[in-house]
Amino acid sequence: MKEIKENNPMSVSPRVIDPSAVLLRRALSDFEVPLTRYAVSILGDIERSRDAVQDTFVKLYEQDPEAIKDKVKAWLFTVCRNRCYDILKKERRVMRLDDDEVHALPSSTDDPAQLMARGEDREKLNSDLKKLLSLIEELPDRQREVMRLKFQADLSYKEIGEALDITVSNVGYIVHSAFKKLREAMNQMKE
Repeated sequence: MKEIKENNPMSVSPRVIDPSAVLLRRALSDFEVPLTRYAVSILGDIERSRDAVQDTFVKLYEQDPEAIKDKVKAWLFTVCRNRCYDILKKERRVMRLDDDEVHALPSSTDDPAQLMARGEDREKLNSDLKKLLSLIEELPDRQREVMRLKFQADLSYKEIGEALDITVSNVGYIVHSAFKKLREAMNQMKE
């Protein structure tokens, strides 16, 4: 049917539903934001990340919907990850988020005392978050990738396993090992 559409877009009846378009529309609404966040965590730049995500959705449209319908999420994150690394290889440099790109949520109160207290709390939270993110970036490649997929992309262990072509038990072991390293590093920073 795609072949017919490509040759003559008017030859398809408006009543015929394109399964690729349905899959794409559903995937866009469910995964565009998480994929973009995930791509930003790899590329460190929103524009390049949007390009990678767009390329991912173009590839999705080109796929047979029946072949990937049960594993769309893992498929999307795998393709997006590969596209991000292709971009990095092409540019031969790795970019990270700058400190000023990490934004705090604005306060909903006008009370100056509460604003100051929240500001101090936010500063501590932002400081701790920056430390944690920098520690995650220091993890070995596989652990860093699994942590990104688990906590930034919110993939299940099964989906991470499918995306990285590893077993679910291996995913669990990697997450456990990464947490252990992060906990040790955070404890050393407090001393």
